[in-house]
Amino acid sequence: MSSSPLFVVVSGLAASGKTSLAEPLARALDVPLTSKDGIKEALFEAVGHGGMTWSKTLSRSADAAMVRIAQDLDGAVLDNFWYAETVDELLAPIAARPIVEVFCRCDPQVAYERFRDRVRHPGHADQERDPDTLRAPFFTLAKKLPLRTLGPVVEVNTERPVDVGSVATQVREAAFAR
Repeated sequence: MSSSPLFVVVSGLAASGKTSLAEPLARALDVPLTSKDGIKEALFEAVGHGGMTWSKTLSRSADAAMVRIAQDLDGAVLDNFWYAETVDELLAPIAARPIVEVFCRCDPQVAYERFRDRVRHPGHADQERDPDTLRAPFFTLAKKLPLRTLGPVVEVNTERPVDVGSVATQVREAAFAR
């Protein structure tokens, strides 16, 4: 485990590369990875899945579980889609600890195309989403990111391969330069 407590909040649009970056970044920083989708998919397996409404209910439960798990850790990489309107309240239980936001910068059109083309656990109810009506929110949500309310921000272009070691160095420098 890392010698200094540190939380890394990986932010970005859906399908911007958050999980693809979060997993190796957690290893590089020697901290646990806590993934909301991992928790949510475990819940689907335990209690079943049943459409978009159920998926959204389990999503809120997974948010709460992720933060509760984080409270018991000295540090972690937290992988989630964070809403600007709720992130501060959601992460309040760990707000006294160093937090660095790693923002996965990705053109909204690229993120939308990745989202449309990806295959996830059926519990996410992606088959109920109309791909054409999903496009506009990618552009709306992109205007609210990065979050910039938690602490220093490290921006990473996730449209191309990422040097995770370099990102880990930037995160450490940002966290402990205060």
